[in-house]
Amino acid sequence: MSAAPWLRTVAMPLAVALLTIAFASVARYRLVESAALTARCDAAPWDGADCTLRTLTIQAFAAQRLGWTAFALGVLATLLRWRALAWAALVAGSAALVLYSAALGAPAALLGALVLVRRAESSA
Repeated sequence: MSAAPWLRTVAMPLAVALLTIAFASVARYRLVESAALTARCDAAPWDGADCTLRTLTIQAFAAQRLGWTAFALGVLATLLRWRALAWAALVAGSAALVLYSAALGAPAALLGALVLVRRAESSA
């Protein structure tokens, strides 16, 4: 048994999910929960690049937007078996886990990962 199928089915989705979680964690703790940035950007949320990025990040998870988007991508990826949708569901679901949408992000990431694993097994 070669390492290539394991790399494609397990390691790549896991690495992408972990990198997404790391990036989302930086966004959460540096942009959203930073006291200094909050004090500066509350009065003028669209003033400057850092405040604009902070506002866009907050808007992504406000009203569970990121979670619902990730969940919809996961369901579509499962129904249609499209790898691109599965990757998008895995990335969006992993980010949603950290950015306050874990209830919808967890099944989305799982659905995306399952499509990626299943698709790779059937083509191997």
